[in-house]
Amino acid sequence: MKKPRKILVTGVDGFLGSHLVDLLSKHYQIIGISQHFSKSTNNFKIIKSDVRKISFKLIPKDIDCIIHLAAITDVKYCQDNPIECFDVNVKGTQNLLEISKKLNAKFIFLSSSHVYGMPTKNPISEIHPRNPISVYASSKFAAEILCESYARNYNLSLIILRLFSVYGPNSPKHLVTSRIISQMMTSDTIKLGNLKPKRDFIYVTDAVHAIELVIRKSQGFNIYNIGSGKSYSIDTICKLLTKMSTKKIQTSSIPTFVRKNDILNMTSDSTQLRKLGWKPKISIEEGLKLTYNYMDNRD
Repeated sequence: MKKPRKILVTGVDGFLGSHLVDLLSKHYQIIGISQHFSKSTNNFKIIKSDVRKISFKLIPKDIDCIIHLAAITDVKYCQDNPIECFDVNVKGTQNLLEISKKLNAKFIFLSSSHVYGMPTKNPISEIHPRNPISVYASSKFAAEILCESYARNYNLSLIILRLFSVYGPNSPKHLVTSRIISQMMTSDTIKLGNLKPKRDFIYVTDAVHAIELVIRKSQGFNIYNIGSGKSYSIDTICKLLTKMSTKKIQTSSIPTFVRKNDILNMTSDSTQLRKLGWKPKISIEEGLKLTYNYMDNRD
């Protein structure tokens, strides 16, 4: 199997993108697409553009692989701004698929466990029906349909990766781990919505190593879940984090913060990815400690 030499990555200035570029630039030449980021190194060059509008003329013609991360991922923001959500998450994806088709480059699309909606069984495998219940999830579902169509009609080597609850240093403010830690550092009360839902939390370095693995080992059309295989309630995450603080902190569930149609449990079945040789290395306790220390030192 031919090893990619030059990789195009969108969303390089985002949470996942920043960690992915750190890993990939050690082994590959990386071309990043960003509207804001301008940093370049020997193995990392930037094209300043919007994924919805980037011209094929700007893309180096020796790209072997495209990793499409750029998206609006804040579920509430997408719910409040559906037109922008679909414009970025669907139109942006199609624009990159067109580039992939012209280059005949491998395409890796970062999707979300949200496409499964309310699971009928746990753990959730890749063949579980997709039933999105939010605007964000619907945009990822629509983008997946595009990916499947391009793979089938244009014979692209295309991988869909469905991320479960990724967390870690530099995570966006809307993620629940970031919200909990931020409140811990400014208050003695953590105010959240429903504390009972359980999520499969996967540390960011484990997630990016999964992406790097499929670059090397997966060909054709494949779908993989990226999750730890274990789920923890929001209440448990709060308790694990508050143990790291010197303050006495209480957790409070605020009824007005509770989301409609909150999914009670999402646990990943990542058997297909494990068959490639991947397994998560960072425990929930270690990952939360690393995240807490990063935010504590940053603030």
